[in-house]
Amino acid sequence: MAYKRITFMDLWEIIRRWHDKQSISHIARSLGYDRKTVRTFIQLAQEKGIYLNCPLPPKEQFQQLSLKDVSFSHRAHPAQALLQPFLLEISQLVNDKDHPLKPKMAFEVICQKHNLTAKVSYSSFKRFVRKNSIAISPQKVTCRIEVEAGQEIQVDYAKMGILYDPLAGKNRTVYAFIATLSHSRHKFVQFVYKQDQQSFVASHVKMFEYFNGVPCRILIDNLKSGVIKPDLYDPKLNRTYREMAEHYGCFIDPCRVRRPQDKGKVERDVQTVRQQYCKLLALYPAMDIAQLNSQIKKWFAEEYGQREHGTTRLKPFSVFVDKEQPALKLVPAEPFEMAQWKEATVHPDHYIQFNKKAYSAPHAYVGKKVWVKATDKILQIYYLDRLIKQHFITSNYRHTDFNDFPKNVQAALDNGMPLILQRRAEQTGHYFAHLIRNVLKPHAFMNMRKAQGLLSLTQKYQSSLIEKAARTVLENNLPVTPKLFKNMLEKIQQQNLQNNQPALSQHSLQFVRQADYFIH
Repeated sequence: MAYKRITFMDLWEIIRRWHDKQSISHIARSLGYDRKTVRTFIQLAQEKGIYLNCPLPPKEQFQQLSLKDVSFSHRAHPAQALLQPFLLEISQLVNDKDHPLKPKMAFEVICQKHNLTAKVSYSSFKRFVRKNSIAISPQKVTCRIEVEAGQEIQVDYAKMGILYDPLAGKNRTVYAFIATLSHSRHKFVQFVYKQDQQSFVASHVKMFEYFNGVPCRILIDNLKSGVIKPDLYDPKLNRTYREMAEHYGCFIDPCRVRRPQDKGKVERDVQTVRQQYCKLLALYPAMDIAQLNSQIKKWFAEEYGQREHGTTRLKPFSVFVDKEQPALKLVPAEPFEMAQWKEATVHPDHYIQFNKKAYSAPHAYVGKKVWVKATDKILQIYYLDRLIKQHFITSNYRHTDFNDFPKNVQAALDNGMPLILQRRAEQTGHYFAHLIRNVLKPHAFMNMRKAQGLLSLTQKYQSSLIEKAARTVLENNLPVTPKLFKNMLEKIQQQNLQNNQPALSQHSLQFVRQADYFIH
């Protein structure tokens, strides 16, 4: 039986939505939990003194209240895993051209053939069929749902084409971030060069500024920029995107997988934006991306937004000004500080790697997976949603707090591993041994990884080359890293090859064989 741990962030999101008076069914559907699990966590919050008619406590305070209870686990769907190997077979049974089976009959066939009768219920089988879009529908029927003002915005990305970037000095692919307010149909469009997490969140911030307001919920596709795990029953939002939504007081609802009709309003806008993009470039070929963004916003407000919409029979921009903008939530006065989240491992030397830099972590977490949160100024390390370390970000490669190391470790390493590394270096030669000795000073523990990187080069390069490079470094007092030392070895090796290449003699330029050899 498979179980999954519920994190504090999951719990906090459930409580946020419940406090916003969202239904238990909607919360369960949006976050991928069953309704029983949601009810359990709401009950937990009430036991901690949190009620609908009272303001939510700060997140940090709630974390202290709930941390010991957050380790609840809920059961995953084992039937889904049991049926997965038979996905193709089920699809063939249900969709057979000549003799299609109804789901009930297909269920009985699969259970009898593969001995699943006691392991899979028919309700689980039906969920599996729906989740994987197996069953044939005689006719696709859609239902247009109208949304009240200020309630929803639909967001999507679309590829536009190629544009010359004068700053990069090359052609780059242009994408459009498109957001459509569901009630008024007024739009925000921003052309960007990237679809990564930072660009995605930054476009949302610009969107809120443009509308001068925040909708209650954002309906998004299962983009990697926003959704870690695109799954109908278990959608997972990345941490940066979730923090952004929390800051602005809105909620993120991912669409179902392979269901573009869930956000049909913005899907229909993709072609409109693409056509206008091509039109602008045809009229003004020298436009850069900033000018394109300015023109597209102006066009949607002054031209397209003043046309009668085909569905509502109203002018989108006018409806936005009169009804939707007043219904939006206020934009927070404090700007959102974007943070980058990344999972990392605390290595045996007590450091984690982040953006090509090393940061120390407490020795109790060596070998464990942690989450790293970094802004422009501060880096924080979390274990199971608990802050365990904080560093100020500087230009230095290594950030060390000696309190992170146990007292006996430094002494043990100074007398142990460095000695082993030194002996390995002596096998190569005098100068290389001296170089390794200098690298391990003044603190062997901190510089052990650099020494190991240098020693790894002895497996690829000859000892004579390494000795020559080490002597050059020592005599000229040059900085040394494994990468710089490798580059030096490559240059020395290339010079040796050129110096040892024999000169061409007059004899070598003549044909050795007689002319009649080539005549057949």
